Amino acid sequence: MNRAARWTTRLLGPAVLAYFLATSDLHHIASILREARWAPLIVSLALFPGVVVAKAWRWRRLIGELGVPAPSLGRAMTLFLIGQFAGAATPGQSGDFVRAWYLREHGSALSTALFSILFDRLLDFLLLALISLVGLVAFLGVFPPALRPTILVSSLGFAAVVIVAVPALMARRSRRGLLELARRLAPVSWHQRLQRWHALLDTLEVNPAAVLALLAATIAATTVVMVRIWLLFRALDVLVPTTLLVASAALISILQTLPVSVAGVGVRDAVLVAVLAPYGYSAERALALSALFLVLVIEQMLVGFLVTMRHPLGASAVRATASAATRDDGVPP
Repeated sequence: MNRAARWTTRLLGPAVLAYFLATSDLHHIASILREARWAPLIVSLALFPGVVVAKAWRWRRLIGELGVPAPSLGRAMTLFLIGQFAGAATPGQSGDFVRAWYLREHGSALSTALFSILFDRLLDFLLLALISLVGLVAFLGVFPPALRPTILVSSLGFAAVVIVAVPALMARRSRRGLLELARRLAPVSWHQRLQRWHALLDTLEVNPAAVLALLAATIAATTVVMVRIWLLFRALDVLVPTTLLVASAALISILQTLPVSVAGVGVRDAVLVAVLAPYGYSAERALALSALFLVLVIEQMLVGFLVTMRHPLGASAVRATASAATRDDGVPP
């Protein structure tokens, strides 16, 4: 897309939020937030390290399965936090891929590092797609009847692609078949690129034990995330069926990866307003709940920012150069 189209797409989320704020009672939203219970919110914030540990451990295990030296768990947690900050600050969470450049500083091939992050995110999508399917029946009635067929088809299509793609990428034989099919369908100009992807994917051989470990870490991280979100609902005394709560949280997570918003602004608000309205909750309460969601985003951005300042990209190369100069000259440069 050209620049105008890109910015138009990125502003869709903020435009939705601006509409809701313009048509809502801001004083009522502030009143709801003042009445929020602090204990559930504080516990939700305190559970953030659980997400970091589970996802960093999973990513570290995945890197090892790609046949390259995996960073320590502490280093993986550091890079994960850096990715959280960059992802929350960019449309579609694309900044999360900055982790790959940090891995390259430690000797990993950039293509392998990028693939590890892509696969890491696909694991999240796999579980979120399954959750969305489970909650689809309860969630579908929230939307106007005219939109339900489109939402149903798009949701089933997304879930089917993700559910099929992740296991297919794990098995070497099916990966080769998919790439061969892609080579036949793609234009000739793509063949060299597909050949590089084939060479990269061919290094990945995930054994059953590793698959179970990766899925267990994904389930653990997602469970912590859902508990954190449930606590936000409790902080504002918002009571909806658990199935609907989980499905809406999964949908928000999926939509936040689209380049229509930054940090989920607007996307999150639209989903929550639609979900809570049939249960008698006002748009103001939904927007107040969205504000609490934003508090969690600010937490991960603040922690990630501080970690990024402590470990700027390129610092490892500078230290390595300084160390080499010290060895050669006998004195610090």
